[in-house]
Amino acid sequence: METWKKFKKEINLNLLSLKKISLFFLILLPFAIIIGQAPSDIIVSTISILFLVNSLINKDWSWTKTKWIRRIFFLWIYLIFASFFALDIKIALEHSILFVRFFIFAIALQYWILSNKRFLKYILYSITVAFIFVFIDTFYQFLHFDLAKGYGPDILGYYSNDHFRLTGPFRSNIPGAYLSKFFFIFFLFAIVQLKKSENHNLLFIPLITLSFFLVFLTGEAMSFASIGLGLLILFLLEKKFRKKIIFSLISLFFLIFLTVKFNPVWNKIEIVEKNPWHNGTIYQVKVPCENDKNQTCKKKFKTQPFFYEVLTNFSKTAYWETYSQAIIIWKDHPFFGIGIKNYTNACKSEKYKENLKYFFCTTHPHNFYIQWLLETGVLGLLGFVAMLFIWFQYFTKNINKKADPLIYAPILSLFVLFWPFMSTGSFFSNRNATMNWFIIALCLSITNLRNKKV
Repeated sequence: METWKKFKKEINLNLLSLKKISLFFLILLPFAIIIGQAPSDIIVSTISILFLVNSLINKDWSWTKTKWIRRIFFLWIYLIFASFFALDIKIALEHSILFVRFFIFAIALQYWILSNKRFLKYILYSITVAFIFVFIDTFYQFLHFDLAKGYGPDILGYYSNDHFRLTGPFRSNIPGAYLSKFFFIFFLFAIVQLKKSENHNLLFIPLITLSFFLVFLTGEAMSFASIGLGLLILFLLEKKFRKKIIFSLISLFFLIFLTVKFNPVWNKIEIVEKNPWHNGTIYQVKVPCENDKNQTCKKKFKTQPFFYEVLTNFSKTAYWETYSQAIIIWKDHPFFGIGIKNYTNACKSEKYKENLKYFFCTTHPHNFYIQWLLETGVLGLLGFVAMLFIWFQYFTKNINKKADPLIYAPILSLFVLFWPFMSTGSFFSNRNATMNWFIIALCLSITNLRNKKV
């Protein structure tokens, strides 16, 4: 009997260690996302496995009774089933089966690691540090612009891979997406923590203005618009923030005006052509000639179209062609779709490739809702929307205005992530899925602890 008690105590200590190991990996996750897909995917998979091991040893499967978890597993089973109707069954089936790791990861955070408010606070501090690092690094890159080389280097020595677009530490055009997705969690947590300071009110406006301004500088229009949408919702939800939000926006537009009007580098750039299609904006700059540095040569660069050009000539944009192509393909596979990760092959097939005039076949349809419709069919899209509705109900039902402002982060983040009228990354890609499910899990955990100060 004594031996059994010692064994049971040892098991409990090991379970505690599993949780702390998972917490350690989770603290690293905001930085792993910056590094790339592989590190973040390893962390997600590791935490998912450790959580299942914990549930198995402890015989605790109570989390399976939660409404959204049951729905998500039904949706996962449907994804596997629909894969047998895919254009390429092997690819669709493989990705459908493995995608369960993101579901398990989100559940592990809500019901295991972040059920402890102290652990949640550690993660929020980690996100804050990562957010500030991305902000500083990207702004540093903005300040180091070379007419010949483009933006860069950043703090890590990286140059932008797009001459006139900021990439920050990511080496791809996503610093704005990273900042916009984590913004409301970072901002509202910072406001809660700064309440301890006498000057916390003075920092409210700079936090919004500077973050919003940097997203503008990245040129990621959808990220800029999604933060704007979130601020509009916050403006409607919380009266005491309204004046500060108005002053923040006034400050923002003043900064944008000054930058556009007086930035000495931008004034040296001549816009030769403005077209709505992919890389439709052509810039021209004067740089020293390669063969004779004493002479000046004109050099042209192509980059993404202005947002205004896209809105006024939408039928000629890459967005319109991609969305239209996806809908055309879906009409031939309405119920179960073409299968996850099958869009490129379908788009390049003889039947559909001639539909594209201004763009090329990408890896996904660039909109979560259209992607679910195309790759999983009508039934998959309905399941996805039902899942979002459950979360929306849960977040709105538990808003308690007497609690800390952090309670607004879940509903605001949900809108930023899943606002339907915007271009997005792939829902099923590793880095994007990691960010999305990490934020969803954080929102669920914050809501669970809504009546406790974090």
